[in-house]
Amino acid sequence: MSTLTPIATEQWAPRLARHLLSRAGFGLPVERAAALAGLSPADAVASLVDYEAGPHPARPDFVLEPVLRGDIKKANPELEFAQLQLLYQEKQREEREAVSALQAWWLQRMYTTANPLEEKMSLFWHGHFATSAQKVKASYHNHQLYEIFRRNATGNLKDLTICVGQSPAMLEYLDNKASSLKQPNENWARELMELFTMGVGNYTEDDIKASARAFTGWTCNRKEFTFTESRHDTGEKTFLGRTGNFNGWDIINIIFEQPVTARFIAGKVWDYFAGVPGDPAVVEGLANTLRDNGYEFRPMLRQLFLSEAFYSDTVVGAQIKSPAQYVLQLCAELDMQPPYAALTRAMRGLGQDLFYPPNVKGWEGNRTWINANTLLIRTNLPAIVVNPNGPGQAADGDTMMGAMIPMGKGKGNAAPMMAAGSAVQQPTVEERKAYKRAAHAEAMEKIRALPKAERQPKVDLLKNGTPQQKLALLKELGIAPPPWQGAGPAALFDGMTFTTAAECLAQLSVRFLAVTPGPAQQRGLLEIIGVSDTAAPLTPKDLDEHKRLALLRLVTSMAEYQLC
Repeated sequence: MSTLTPIATEQWAPRLARHLLSRAGFGLPVERAAALAGLSPADAVASLVDYEAGPHPARPDFVLEPVLRGDIKKANPELEFAQLQLLYQEKQREEREAVSALQAWWLQRMYTTANPLEEKMSLFWHGHFATSAQKVKASYHNHQLYEIFRRNATGNLKDLTICVGQSPAMLEYLDNKASSLKQPNENWARELMELFTMGVGNYTEDDIKASARAFTGWTCNRKEFTFTESRHDTGEKTFLGRTGNFNGWDIINIIFEQPVTARFIAGKVWDYFAGVPGDPAVVEGLANTLRDNGYEFRPMLRQLFLSEAFYSDTVVGAQIKSPAQYVLQLCAELDMQPPYAALTRAMRGLGQDLFYPPNVKGWEGNRTWINANTLLIRTNLPAIVVNPNGPGQAADGDTMMGAMIPMGKGKGNAAPMMAAGSAVQQPTVEERKAYKRAAHAEAMEKIRALPKAERQPKVDLLKNGTPQQKLALLKELGIAPPPWQGAGPAALFDGMTFTTAAECLAQLSVRFLAVTPGPAQQRGLLEIIGVSDTAAPLTPKDLDEHKRLALLRLVTSMAEYQLC
């Protein structure tokens, strides 16, 4: 039976190191797995869990100062109601664009962070303490709550719960902002116990009513929490078998004294990182560690990531990648610069729209990521990323993915990356047109210098060829690719060393797959290579660009590629 006994050093292997990096992070960067494999299990886990948080990042400039409807009226006293409505609608449009930019900004942080567990846990808390920009429209408040998750990612759970409960985003989302002595609102009180700390069946309706009364007075101004004593119910309350003049802080203290709280949280954390139902003994052991350490998260995470249970055959390679992990790993493993704004639109189609969880329960995850629609996108997306200029496709992956993934109602267009120090920007339309004109002129000049018999076919190809054929022609003529275009995924094979088809498939499997592909998939890969036997001689030089891209498209479209 799998247990919380630490995995032995002699059991540690590259496959398990990759598993750790995929679950405690996003499997990024690809090379880090090899570095973890060279450490002991304890040191590998410590390198992820015991990270030192970097400097506090500045608020992105695209995040807007929160403005209330009344502020607009006060600033424009001369305007009629209809004109004020137009101003308010314009403000809401700007906020939607800012949230879209915030999505791309966060995705970039996930991709570039030196502390992957920090961002992985931030994403966990975003789904656990779920709020949605569909209701919380201020980009300032959405960013503010993300910062709460990041700062407390692996810290103290009770402190995090208080910070979340006092965040303007949660106060607005669950309506405690307007809760008062005369009209206590029960939304936060209910979800605090049902979804955030204890789980269904461990409290009564009377406990909810008492808790709601205790949290009256918890409200906020434009930017931060305030406690309004005049709105607070100072009467006696009975909550979870205890009676007193309780306030919100008292309620949270009592909740964290309940043994079920640690058990409920430990179960959710196990499900998130393991992806399979937890052995009750394992979950109870994690809960004891969490409780014994005063709800500090790192001791429990360290125990989980070192346990034999976490590395069992039922766990390794058995979790479906979240959309965030899927799109980021796809770009990283293909050595492609991520088009962050386009990837957030792809994630929307895949069922994980950052800052827009489907409801207060957040995302269920794992198997729920796959349905008929999302599977189709997961099958098609690799072909676009591998070869964005292929026949019938748009000029770049960003454009194509934007066209393929429909925009959600009322979400606005995804804004470009604006964070300081961001990675390479996607080119503008003007930059693309300028390159196209210059490349065409240079190509024609070189074609004119060719023998007469060779000119016309190349002219025809330059005018009427597919994007892929045109790029091949430019390459043949020695014309440099655009500065924003790297060597491309096909160049991955130049860094490989293999002498047989079997060795080639093994290296592709190690880089891209958490589980070994089955016989049918291997036959498909061999068919692309043009051999029938894995023992057939093969070197990277034997694979032209077409075969290389076809191999990558197939391996990243496999069912096995959806797993981590």
